[in-house]
Amino acid sequence: EQLRLLVLKTAWLMDTVGNKGAHTEIQAIKIATPRAVVDILDSAVQLYGAGGVSQDFPLAELWASARTLRLADGPDEVHQR
Repeated sequence: EQLRLLVLKTAWLMDTVGNKGAHTEIQAIKIATPRAVVDILDSAVQLYGAGGVSQDFPLAELWASARTLRLADGPDEVHQR
């Protein structure tokens, strides 16, 4: 819910004050969303045990894809400036 509201607020800011005015919120989304997705998938993998890392379930592939998102637009440290 928190991330959804952050995205909605950021979209509103982008519409009203432009992308530069919403820069801080955009950076927050780029950091918080991939982290939350990886945390959720980590929990799911733990719940499934060995099944969470097998090819029988999509969790391992989803985790790898989500982890890559944290690096795709630069590491988190780049966005914390």
